[in-house]
Amino acid sequence: MKWRLISTVLFAIVLTAQPATQDPYAILGISKAASLAEVKNAYRNLVKIWHPDKSNHPEAETKFIEITTAYESLTNRDKPDSYAAPTNSFSSNFNQFFDFDMDNFFDNVHHRYTFEFFRKLQINLDEFNSLMLTKNSKKLTLILFYSEFSLAFLKAQSVLKKVIEDVVPIGVDFKTMNKDMEPSAFWRAKGVFIPHLVSIIDSNLIVYQESFQSADNIINFIRKSLPVNLIPEFNDVTIDKFLNTWSTDNHVRALVMQPGSPLRIRYALIALEYRNHIKFGFMNIGLYECRSTRDRYKVPHDKDTLLILKENVRHPAAHLSMAYIPMVGLRDLMESNKYLTLPRLSSQDVFDTLCPVGQKQFCLVLVSRNSPNHEAHRQSIRRFAQEARSIYPDVRLAFMYVFRERQPHFINSLIQGSESPSEPLLHIVLLTRLNKIMVSYKWLLGDDYNDWANYDLTKEKLTGVLNALLGSEAAWTLSNEAHIGVVLDEHGQSLLVRIAARAQQHIITMFYTMIDMTINHGLFFVYIVFLMIGTMVVMYFVYILVENEIKEINKKVDKTKTKPSQTNKQRELKLHELRAETYNGLVRLIKPGCRTIILLIDNSTALLLARQFYHTVWPYRKNKSLMFGYLNLDRSPSRDWYCELLSLSLTDTNKSIHINTRNCVGTVLSLCSLKKYFCMYHAKHPESSRHKNDKWRRVGMKPPNNGGEFWGFNEESDEDNYSFDEDEESTAGFKPILKDKEDEIRTEHLLDGLPMWLDRLFEGSTTRYQINYWPDFKV
Repeated sequence: MKWRLISTVLFAIVLTAQPATQDPYAILGISKAASLAEVKNAYRNLVKIWHPDKSNHPEAETKFIEITTAYESLTNRDKPDSYAAPTNSFSSNFNQFFDFDMDNFFDNVHHRYTFEFFRKLQINLDEFNSLMLTKNSKKLTLILFYSEFSLAFLKAQSVLKKVIEDVVPIGVDFKTMNKDMEPSAFWRAKGVFIPHLVSIIDSNLIVYQESFQSADNIINFIRKSLPVNLIPEFNDVTIDKFLNTWSTDNHVRALVMQPGSPLRIRYALIALEYRNHIKFGFMNIGLYECRSTRDRYKVPHDKDTLLILKENVRHPAAHLSMAYIPMVGLRDLMESNKYLTLPRLSSQDVFDTLCPVGQKQFCLVLVSRNSPNHEAHRQSIRRFAQEARSIYPDVRLAFMYVFRERQPHFINSLIQGSESPSEPLLHIVLLTRLNKIMVSYKWLLGDDYNDWANYDLTKEKLTGVLNALLGSEAAWTLSNEAHIGVVLDEHGQSLLVRIAARAQQHIITMFYTMIDMTINHGLFFVYIVFLMIGTMVVMYFVYILVENEIKEINKKVDKTKTKPSQTNKQRELKLHELRAETYNGLVRLIKPGCRTIILLIDNSTALLLARQFYHTVWPYRKNKSLMFGYLNLDRSPSRDWYCELLSLSLTDTNKSIHINTRNCVGTVLSLCSLKKYFCMYHAKHPESSRHKNDKWRRVGMKPPNNGGEFWGFNEESDEDNYSFDEDEESTAGFKPILKDKEDEIRTEHLLDGLPMWLDRLFEGSTTRYQINYWPDFKV
């Protein structure tokens, strides 16, 4: 009875228990079935009345707190609704302990593990593609792929937050992407499991494959992701070569000296950021091999030291030694020493930085060549540039030099003015920028070649010119203006390489865009279907083409069987006219070992001689090393070309040759383009003789002095052409074929001796008339 009474009392207390707190629905003045929108409207109306800044009621602050607390309790999804209508049902209290709500479980997880920290760093697919296409990165980018429903990611949250807070201040660009929202990017980043960490630098993607429970592993991954030769290590033997090559790449030298190894990661990240302007090197001053360099620059052995060295590598331009050099100090030091004292104008970036648009600044540019003979002139300007900072502390001055052979467009645009020198080498031009493409300029000309090599003369002239300009009313307006265009990038890639890289970028972008559309928009199966249909259509058309080709082959085989006399089609013989349009193809540009045989005709004999020539050379139609043509001497360009060819073959080149067209028809020329000679056939030519005592042909002697008259290439009468000097015959051993006037040859017999001459031509026994070059064929 005692235990039954106690249990009954406790059960009654549980059933009659009411919440001790006030009802939020009653405070807001709404029903318990009110929606979330009605709760918000009621809250806004009450706040306007009871806000302490708007109400003078003494209980306004207390009332405002009650209203806010009630609103938060009703809108907070993480807390159970303890203000719902009470029930005396035992099942309601029983289900409070045994029901499991999956939605409330994940809501509680989200409340415990906040994702806002990672959402703030989130990027989209376009930004990811842009990072993948960046060829010259200034920062190392880490991208973390996560999912809000991954337990592995929830476990690694604390480690990842610590890493992000450590590496972002020293220059790492940390981004995040939600794998569920950007599946194509996750696929492109070679993702398999969540979390997935990758690094991107210079379009190279590296995947992190270690555990996420160790921050040291992620730091080592960052170190391995940096370029290998970003900061090479040197010792006392190799450091001088590194420091003395500043003139080759036009870069400042930065030497990081650290008592220990490996190199701290912040120095590597700052080197990556300024690698386009400064070359970095590393020395472990704790080693014996680096002690000489440490003593030379008086570096403390227990601190990190950064040396900035320009043209004078023995005396650093800047020096910073600390136990821990902060990133702010490193960046300030880099920004103030990005360029040499006298840098070379080697790109548009250098020009825009040293001589910016929209600022009152003088830019002095020395024009020189890449030669050690001009080093004295550059050294003189360099020394004045160092002293100019103290002479003109309030004036912005920039000093540069440019190589004449590497920037011809830039220099030529500045020598068009009235006061410009014809040859700007070793002269100084004074510039001010008007806009991006226009400058005003004035040339400072030296009286002698070595004026700018003498520092005293250089200082005297430059200070005089600058004082005169700064003292005038129009100080920043120079006499001439010019359009300079873009300065060529001496260290950039060639045009073909840039075009290929840009084409590659577009192809990759299109490919991954298609993948993204396929994954995100459900077009994968449609793509497969169209691919299969397209493949089948292509295969069908290939099958049709093959079938048609087989049918055509069978038809040709049947024709050859039925008509054996027509098995081979005879090769056609073509005669080409030699004129300006066909001159290169027939003479100048023919292949080695080939020759062209040309017949000389006129309008009256063209039909007769061409027909005879065609029948004579018909047996040689299958010879691929021969081409045949004709030259019409009634055309003035053809006659002039023939005259010049004959004049080139004579010993006396000053003698002018005149052609009688009637006496030249029937001549055949064999032209060998490569060896620059020609052979000649003519019915009256001595080589056409069939007599055995023709000494001239047998021994290969040159024709007599009056060969021009003998061949009939003179404008004299026929009687003169047939005359012959007996003394000359005995002297030259020359006996002509036609010695008398009665031996005149008719037109139809001019080519009677051509077959025999062709035989001797192919035997190589004909005379070759050498020339120095092939004359031009006028239009």
